[in-house]
Amino acid sequence: MSAARISPATALRSEPSVPFCPAGVHPVGRPSSGAAACTEAERKLVRRVFARCDQFIQEACLASSVRAEFLGALTANESGGDPAAVRFEPSVYRHLKAVAAGERPRYGGIGAEALCKELAALLHPKTGEFHAVFLNSLFLNGQASELSCLADEALRELASSWGFVQIMGFHLIGRQGTIRDLVEPRFHYRLANQLLAEFAECHQLDLSREFEELFRCWNTGRPDGKTADPAYVERGLRRMEIYGALMIERKEGRRNES
Repeated sequence: MSAARISPATALRSEPSVPFCPAGVHPVGRPSSGAAACTEAERKLVRRVFARCDQFIQEACLASSVRAEFLGALTANESGGDPAAVRFEPSVYRHLKAVAAGERPRYGGIGAEALCKELAALLHPKTGEFHAVFLNSLFLNGQASELSCLADEALRELASSWGFVQIMGFHLIGRQGTIRDLVEPRFHYRLANQLLAEFAECHQLDLSREFEELFRCWNTGRPDGKTADPAYVERGLRRMEIYGALMIERKEGRRNES
């Protein structure tokens, strides 16, 4: 993804009920009770993601170099496996509203023209009025501030993150699909893999092995970015291991059945 694009996830959205655990090891080398509890909580969280999402993750990864365990861990970090998870991002909303109002030319890679077209699509019930009054001459005639009032709800949808890995609504600008598609699992994970591939292309990353950098890209927009939660990457890597173990466990179970 080009440097001008915005990160799909701009703030921490990991499961609040799952605490970060440090090494948690006593001097004698045995795990502390707190570490054991944390590990079980982590496993419970990842199992929930695995049960709810793995079918869709595996389908999406068939046509991608993204590893299923990475996508599973990213889901655990971002939504805890809640398909209806939505988070409104006030700072993104303010930036998009400024573009819509003509107060700034663009936000990252999102220019006024592209934003205007996306808002027109989101305001489908008002399409006739919208096009007649605003769209064709919106920025030429200085009427952008009226769009800001009309399209406030649509702007809020674009400034919210949606679904399993919390994809920002504005990532649909210039792409096929609607905001509602972001809560459809197959569409959601296909788009997630597209965004990860764009990050990888922009920063010359290997989707199959540079997981720390990919977690940082998703959370900050850069492979060397500082995550809002210092433990975001470590949690992701730990959850990858758990998810991978569940995949192996299932494979062995199937082998034993046969």
